[in-house]
Amino acid sequence: MQVEDAKNNVDMKSDDSNKKGLAKLFKISFYGISMPIYLVGLAIIILGLATKSLPTDITGSLFLVFGSGLIFGKIGDNLPIWKDYLGGGAILAFLGTSWAVYAGIIPKENAQNVTTLFDDMGFLDTYIAIIICGALLSIDKKFLLKTIGGFIPMVLIATVTGFLGAAIGGLVTGVPFKTAIMNFALPIMGGGNGAGAIPLSQMWGTVTGKDPKIWYSSAVSVLTIANIIAIISAALLNGLGKKKPKWTGNGELIKGAANAEVSKKSGYKANLEDAAFGLFVTFAFYALANIIGNKLLPTIGGILIHPYAYMVIMLLLANGFDLIPERAKAGAKQVNKFMTGNLYYVMIAGVGISMVDFGELISAVNPTTFIIAILTVFGAMSGAWGFARFVGFYEIESAIAGALCHVNRGGSGDLEVLGAARRMQLMAYAQIATRLGGALILIIGSFLFSLWAK
Repeated sequence: MQVEDAKNNVDMKSDDSNKKGLAKLFKISFYGISMPIYLVGLAIIILGLATKSLPTDITGSLFLVFGSGLIFGKIGDNLPIWKDYLGGGAILAFLGTSWAVYAGIIPKENAQNVTTLFDDMGFLDTYIAIIICGALLSIDKKFLLKTIGGFIPMVLIATVTGFLGAAIGGLVTGVPFKTAIMNFALPIMGGGNGAGAIPLSQMWGTVTGKDPKIWYSSAVSVLTIANIIAIISAALLNGLGKKKPKWTGNGELIKGAANAEVSKKSGYKANLEDAAFGLFVTFAFYALANIIGNKLLPTIGGILIHPYAYMVIMLLLANGFDLIPERAKAGAKQVNKFMTGNLYYVMIAGVGISMVDFGELISAVNPTTFIIAILTVFGAMSGAWGFARFVGFYEIESAIAGALCHVNRGGSGDLEVLGAARRMQLMAYAQIATRLGGALILIIGSFLFSLWAK
């Protein structure tokens, strides 16, 4: 009898433990969405994909990236080792969704419609524009001149040290100096695919008389590997900042800017009307930048200037001359905070589905590409890190924004790098490194191809 009672007590304790464990499990939230509600939504997505009836319109595509982004983000942010050293939820969200397309879990039709939404319809551009506007309007005016005068030269230094890293990589792997520079360093630092690898391949084709696809097919593989290295490096720098707080401003680039931001806060809290005001201002600057960048002044000296570069310049000037009402600034910051805090993994999932070819990524991995790419990335980082000390910038933020955002896949790469580093506030600087740095590479590329590629 005593043995049976003891057994019953053990069973009861086990049941209580299971109930408590289940209750604890259901208390988990997916970035504000409770577990039970999220699981219902995920079940609907899985049922829709299995029956090929998930809507392929905007709503259905957004629902797909919501569900997939949140689950991969949550897992990645809680996996031991992965969360601290391999990019956490940011890396897993875009690699996981890209793999799901590759494996056929996400049907091609659904993936194509996500691509249409994010790429063709410019949903990613909208997200980046919101982050840029909110970030630039948050900079205290007295730091604007230092921002422009210090950051752009730092990108130039990172470019030089990036070339040096590629040259060293060539020596290590036995790749000729010219090949290491033209086929590795140029595509890595060219500003991404559309603004970098494609126009560079056209330059190469014009000089050599060969099909540009020959150079491009290799370049895009190199760029993909460098992008992954940049993301992982960003995650490692985030971890380093926790151990060496004197090297980081936790999202602030300029030393002292954080204190200035705190001191000038008036306690004003933006409401929904202010958020709408901020969005209107953001869209106005985005539209004007595209008018200038696509129609009025698309090139300067024969070099293509991306609309984001114009947007950054105009916002810096508008902030410096107090042309933006405080309500709009507060509203833009509030929208920025919502987008970077609540929708980040949603956007990363969309990037993974629409812009990352998992099969291409696998095929690109080889020792030579990896060694030259990693030395190019580290070379750019060392230049930005060293220069930061001379201009009063935080070393970690400088390496992230001035170097890692110069050696990735452009706009989507900036999103991935800053997400892995937990420093989305640096998006405006990232765009300067990506766009203006990429324009510089086009100039250098046109010269080097005419000199070496004949």
